[in-house]
Amino acid sequence: MRFIIEFDGPLFDPAPVFYAAHQAAAAEVGWSHLDQATFWRLLRTKGRQADLLPAAKPVKIAEYEKRFDAHVESDVLVAAYQPQADVRGTLLQLGRSGTCSLMTLGTNLAGRRAAMKKHGLAGLFARFDGLLADPRRRPAELRKLCEADPRSLVVAASDSLIRSAGEAGIVSVGIAAGPCSVARLHQGGAGVVYKALHELSASIREGAADLVQAGLLPRSLDAPR
Repeated sequence: MRFIIEFDGPLFDPAPVFYAAHQAAAAEVGWSHLDQATFWRLLRTKGRQADLLPAAKPVKIAEYEKRFDAHVESDVLVAAYQPQADVRGTLLQLGRSGTCSLMTLGTNLAGRRAAMKKHGLAGLFARFDGLLADPRRRPAELRKLCEADPRSLVVAASDSLIRSAGEAGIVSVGIAAGPCSVARLHQGGAGVVYKALHELSASIREGAADLVQAGLLPRSLDAPR
């Protein structure tokens, strides 16, 4: 198998980083910030449509979003990423079933690579790629990352990546440990949604019936003849 896993969510917890970016961006545009629980709930359920600056005018919201995007990709905040609980053990288990590749929609690839190295995860992936900002080009990028492996899975916490996987004809797994709720991941087209990456590993150990039902080619059909 080939697992194409998103950095933000399945591997590293984006919640504290995103909230720090929200606080900084709100302060810079002269607006009060939300409490962390409210911010995270609104972001996960509504994404860019969330009312993160209540009563603010469109011009201020646009400036806030610009500043938020800059902060969330800054060296300081990317360096603050912490891995999800027990993720190293989960990756080792997945590695016994196939090849793991890493991807991100973020622009600070160097900072994320440094975080991987800092937390001892860098050697567990065959490659680490940043995807293009243009969503129309992502399906082709994902197909390239599959390297023609018919038993590939896109494992993502972003509904935009889930949609791109669907357009590419690749089975996708949603991980609801990032900026999208379970409902948004299903709406994006995820065949299966788990709360955390270790649930994917457990499914594979138990035969991956839910993944096969979602469209993954069974191992028996992919075996050499």
